[in-house]
This record gives sequence, C-alpha cells and structure tokens, in this order.
Amino acid sequence: MIFGSLGDIVFTVSSEEIRTFTSLTWNSTARYEEHKRHIKDVLLEYTGTETETISFDMNLSVFQGLNPLEELTKILDAQRSGQAMYLVIGTHAYGKARWVITDTQKNLEKFDNSGNLLIAKIKISLKSYAER
Repeated sequence: MIFGSLGDIVFTVSSEEIRTFTSLTWNSTARYEEHKRHIKDVLLEYTGTETETISFDMNLSVFQGLNPLEELTKILDAQRSGQAMYLVIGTHAYGKARWVITDTQKNLEKFDNSGNLLIAKIKISLKSYAER
C-alpha cells in the first residue's frame, strides 16, 4: 500500500516490500534583526524566514523486498540532478513548495559472500526549493 512519496521515491508498506522512513524532522526558522537602542531594550524586527529543512532515515533491505543498491541509486540520481520534488504523506503535501535533496549519509551495513549489498541505511536531508 502506497502511503506517500518524495517525487519518484515511493513510500510503501505491503507483504512484499517495506519502503518507509523513520525519524522525520521538519525545521522552520524565522529571521529577526536586532536594533540596539540607547537606554532601551533591543528592538526586534521580523525580516522573513530561512529555508525550511526536512530530514529522515530510511532502512533499505533485501529482507524487506528491496534492492538496496537500486534504491540508493534512485535517491542519488534525484540528488545529483537537482530534481525539485513534492513531499506527500497520506493526502498531505508538506512545506510551501517543492524540496531538493541536499545531503545524504549512507551506511552500507551488510553484504553477502558475493559482495551484494543486503542492508543499507540512509539519512536524507531536504531543503525547500522556492520557485523564482
């Protein structure tokens, strides 16, 4: 059953495969300038927002019906191409705009005796990509 996606990266849970995420963190920051005043408190001025970020972890395992190397390649292709994608979970699109993959941290955990990757973990970091 498909329950979400990041562009062409589909999140799914079924009896055949599990491709999902854990530890999703969404960060938003407001920008303020400080104006120092003589014998008065500092005056804060709202100047906008910083770029939003999202990060999450994925476990990619042959024991969950996936080919970890193919999954990593798909994610890296999206990162290297600068592809801007919508993040949808359930029926909700997250963020004000699309997202780009800015950073990936890959842990290649287990291989079989032929050198095939069996289990990998990846941390994916996204930044909001505003249209010009």
